[in-house]
Amino acid sequence: MKRKIILLVLLALMLIISACSGDGSKSTSNQRTNGEGREKVKIIVWVWDSAKTALDLNMEAFEKEYPHIEVEYQINGTDDVFNKFLVASTSGDAVPDVIAVQSSQLSRLVEVGSLLDITDRVEPYRDKMNAFKWPDTEKDGRIYAMPWDSGPVVMFYRKDIFEQAGLPSEPHEVGELIQTFEDYYEAAKIIKEKTGVYMYSDSQTASNNRFFETIMWQRGLWYFDEEGNVTLNTPEVVEIGEYLKKFMEEGLVYDAEPWSDSWLNGLKDNVATIVGASWFDGVLSGQVAPDYAGKWAVAKMPKWSLDDPYSSANDGGSNMAINKNSKYPEEAWAFVEFMLGRAESQLNMTVDGGLFASYEPIYEDERFQQPSEYFGGQDIRSIFAEAVTEIYPQSYTANFPMANQIMTNAFAKVFLNNVSVEQAFAEAEQEIKDKLIQ
Repeated sequence: MKRKIILLVLLALMLIISACSGDGSKSTSNQRTNGEGREKVKIIVWVWDSAKTALDLNMEAFEKEYPHIEVEYQINGTDDVFNKFLVASTSGDAVPDVIAVQSSQLSRLVEVGSLLDITDRVEPYRDKMNAFKWPDTEKDGRIYAMPWDSGPVVMFYRKDIFEQAGLPSEPHEVGELIQTFEDYYEAAKIIKEKTGVYMYSDSQTASNNRFFETIMWQRGLWYFDEEGNVTLNTPEVVEIGEYLKKFMEEGLVYDAEPWSDSWLNGLKDNVATIVGASWFDGVLSGQVAPDYAGKWAVAKMPKWSLDDPYSSANDGGSNMAINKNSKYPEEAWAFVEFMLGRAESQLNMTVDGGLFASYEPIYEDERFQQPSEYFGGQDIRSIFAEAVTEIYPQSYTANFPMANQIMTNAFAKVFLNNVSVEQAFAEAEQEIKDKLIQ
């Protein structure tokens, strides 16, 4: 009997110690338990401001489905998000858990091994996303990011300026008038002569090369081939450089550094067109000229040649990825999947958030096809959706940021120092090769 009492006392003591130990463990962690008994965890998401604005549209629904996941957003500029994460992840930092990353920078993060392998998780979405988005997410057959939004290139144009120049102004008419980039050049001369307005804006000293790169992409050209060889100084690429030089020499370009105040102000009244990505919808309606509803319209991007198989290009776009060092990969994936793998979430961010989803199932939805009041009642998203199917499937590549910066200097030589395009591109190609072996 005495032995049984002793055993019962020992058992009670063990239960008390266990309970105390459990409480102590929880008190030293940042986790709490919700009413359903699931541990409450906090994930940290690094995004830029406009991306958070879109994500906020889905947060109420996310919190209802995942009450145990607390999301803390930390806001930085697009380049800062990339640069800070590159340092943090390579040093083993578990913060952030989720990162938004531009397509032009994604390959670099994939290359250095900063991201969690999500190959099996994204399998159900492989055929639902724009096909051209996947190459930047992959390495050795494994996938490290989920596509978010795309940047199909179209031609935004000022209807009123076209009318002042005596040119057709309705979208189908403009599409017939400007089918090729030679047509675009001829229209530019007429518009400048009749109205004094420039055809597009770029900088002689600080070009971001977006126009150059979109024409390259449309033609299936790039800084590098699939084997990583530098392919800049080729007759086809030099030809594009000569074309842009002609515009600058003939005074058809509004000279301003991209994204500067001068550039943004110039887009309002000093340029007739923007050959740019779908996301210029939000730039124009929300940033440049919100009071210009009905003045802008959308037509297809001109082709270099009518024989070219592709009629659009990609410019930008973004993705979501998970830090390979995250302590909460399951919760991080729940967030990514909810935001990017759900039709309702993607519709909200596309229709009300100004992003053009890479998620194709929503393209036939009535909300997606709603006319745009700002663009005079045009169904612009259906134009974007058609353009998405006409994009050459290629990767930005891990060395794109470096090549892009070198090209800025090359164009400055052409525009300011009267260096021939062929010489400037040859020097740029050699500089890229030198960087690759350093």
